[in-house]
Amino acid sequence: MIWKRFKAIAAWLHLWVGLVTGLVVVVISVTGCIQVFDEELFEVFHHNLVTVTPTGPAKPVAELMLAAQQAVGSNRPITDVRVNEAGKSYVFTASKVNKREKMTLSYFSQFKYRDDIYVNPYTGKVLGMIDVRYEFFNVTEQLHRQLLLVKPVGSVVVGVCILLFLLMMVTGFVLWLPKNYRQLKQNISVKWGAKWKRINYDMHNSFGFWVLPVAIIIAITGLTWSFKWWEKGIYKVFGSAKPVVLLRQAPFVNTADTLGNHLNQIEYTIKQKVKNNYIAIGLNLPDKGGNVLMAYVYHRHRTDGWRNLSYYYFDTRTGQLFDQLEHATKPLGLKWRNSNKDIHTGRIYGLPTQILAFLASLVCASLPVTGFLIWWGKRNKTPKAKIRHKVAAVVAS
Repeated sequence: MIWKRFKAIAAWLHLWVGLVTGLVVVVISVTGCIQVFDEELFEVFHHNLVTVTPTGPAKPVAELMLAAQQAVGSNRPITDVRVNEAGKSYVFTASKVNKREKMTLSYFSQFKYRDDIYVNPYTGKVLGMIDVRYEFFNVTEQLHRQLLLVKPVGSVVVGVCILLFLLMMVTGFVLWLPKNYRQLKQNISVKWGAKWKRINYDMHNSFGFWVLPVAIIIAITGLTWSFKWWEKGIYKVFGSAKPVVLLRQAPFVNTADTLGNHLNQIEYTIKQKVKNNYIAIGLNLPDKGGNVLMAYVYHRHRTDGWRNLSYYYFDTRTGQLFDQLEHATKPLGLKWRNSNKDIHTGRIYGLPTQILAFLASLVCASLPVTGFLIWWGKRNKTPKAKIRHKVAAVVAS
């Protein structure tokens, strides 16, 4: 009796939470399918910007940045540099966030400008420039993360819907639980030769079961971007009392030099430290008045199951390395946080896990649709059909 009442509550929650959040779940899941392979697709559609032919040693990064700065204009200073592996162009970013009073509910109001400039590191030629705000794969990502709303609003809306989707997965599993072995076989398969309503029901029931573990992982990792309390909670699970602070202050020095005099030195120091073990080196240039450059390195070769990412801190006045946080010495919580996006998109272990994430996202996109059709079919049963259904149930029993 208690179990029947519990299942009835679970069925009510599953139905109405699904009807309320269904459209948002479909949008998030479909855009999630694209996000799984966004880097590969971006390279296909922008091959002329991303891929270059090595013709000798790469030019100094300060020289390349000067070319990028001239291309974008002096009124849009370069804020970030991405030094990619051999055969790839370097990417220089000029970005500025709008003041809060100038923001509307739209995501597009968040940035005053956000441009990526692609430069051939071997020739110094500017290959092209993209306004990232309106680039397809970025728009898809922002639709996925915040429904193209301004972040403080959109990320919360998405987060609430994903929390409710987690509740739906739990209640759905409760409703899926079979009474016996015969029902178990029905619940894990699709009777493709049956009528459409039965096929639709089986797809909702069995597909939802098969992707459940992957879908839960995707939801748990996705909530990290919506709620700070969720992120802090996962940090604690991995043994960190709170998120690791990555900001640093440079030591006191008497010299006052400019970044341009030391950027090549900083690049050289990083490459010497990591040798050829990098996919990309990111340089976060300091704001006006700042004197700390934080560099990060995505390593090519793994030393454990996490995404290998190390941090290096340079004083821009002297070009000297004054602190570092290499992957091997990072706390477990930070190793997870650096890997969270790769886990979320399935990129963590390459193509096999990407395919799993893609299929799970595709099924999650279908669940609100198949669920709605199940509800609509029951809702629109004629009185005679309902009577026949009850009679058939009595005879079968």
